[in-house]
Amino acid sequence: MTTINEHQSVVIQHLLKEVADLQDRVMVLEAGFLNLSADYMPEIIEIREVSREQAKAEIVELFGESEEALYYSDIQKRLGIDLELVVDICKELMDEGVIGVGANDVV
Repeated sequence: MTTINEHQSVVIQHLLKEVADLQDRVMVLEAGFLNLSADYMPEIIEIREVSREQAKAEIVELFGESEEALYYSDIQKRLGIDLELVVDICKELMDEGVIGVGANDVV
């Protein structure tokens, strides 16, 4: 028959082992995070001040020149136009039938 002290000792030993295992896992995760963050270089996109009309014309021109599918982020990066404005104008152009989903040319 085990005493309460013996049972507590077993539980404490088990918990200490779990803590040591968790510390090892944290160290591995920290090392992995440091490797990721050391290699991470954020992409900086310079946003230009352009009128809505100019932005719309540039987006239409970009679709006319591009042979690949264009995503909102592609347009923003290439033209330096605010992403919210890009999305708004592209939706407007789709409603007007000038561009379409999956289309990379102006209609």
